[in-house]
Amino acid sequence: MGISKEHAKWCPVAVATYRFWPVITINEEACNMLTLEQKQELVEACPDRILELDEFTGNLVQVENAYEMATFTEDLKVAQEAMKKRPEDDDFVHVVQSTDRFVFSVESTGCMDAEDILLSSLRVLKDRLNYLAAEVEKLKD
Repeated sequence: MGISKEHAKWCPVAVATYRFWPVITINEEACNMLTLEQKQELVEACPDRILELDEFTGNLVQVENAYEMATFTEDLKVAQEAMKKRPEDDDFVHVVQSTDRFVFSVESTGCMDAEDILLSSLRVLKDRLNYLAAEVEKLKD
């Protein structure tokens, strides 16, 4: 098998994307100061619907697959800023990007499974890194 650098016919990928894994932290202490209506407003403020209200406790919790959906959280930040008593108060919900984890998606053209594409590309990367390591060792000698 060749690589797409040699010829386009060797490119089985239609789309390959990545995004950083979201780290969602709910500040329970700050959330306890909110009314149920305010908590519901926070749930509805985020278009990705990464939060929900626990029906038994009334606490904010992240949905089960929040990491898959959390892409745009600016509306959540704006809603929180409006609810804070003082601008320097802590956020109720803090969403940041992980520095060591990401979500990688590969869509195939159909000639290979996405998993096979990924494994094949990792083999090519490994071969190139081994070649680079060998060349660096030659330079040391």
